[in-house]
Amino acid sequence: MESCEEKYNIRIYFEEENKLLNVFVPHRWNNNDYSEISALLDRNKYKVRDYSVPSSSPFDSIDRRYNVDSQIKRQIRYASVVVCSNRPANNWGMSIDEIRFAVDIGKPVVAVKITDNTSCQIAELNIPVIPKRKDSLEPWIASNV
Repeated sequence: MESCEEKYNIRIYFEEENKLLNVFVPHRWNNNDYSEISALLDRNKYKVRDYSVPSSSPFDSIDRRYNVDSQIKRQIRYASVVVCSNRPANNWGMSIDEIRFAVDIGKPVVAVKITDNTSCQIAELNIPVIPKRKDSLEPWIASNV
């Protein structure tokens, strides 16, 4: 017969296995970061709902008068976590604005190490950079989301 502690541990494991993770991935469409991060998310133990903007169905129009378009802000607000790459290309453009917006509204943000060099903006925002491995992402999510 199982003890209460064993049942409790099984229940926590089951709940964690079935946890829905709403994710936003800021990305540029001229590199493979989105694909690499998506593949990593697909291999983790959580069910993932992706709120990113895929190149296959971009928003019809983006209002460039604002740092982050209202459509993208809405997607970030729906996310429970923002997962970006550490790529130095994130120093400029919409990606860093999206990352800053996520930080400003209190979303947990983590950078996956895709390249050897890390964006100085990511470093200045004190965003943790983790190895591109399932055994790095899952514990980070468990303790931050």
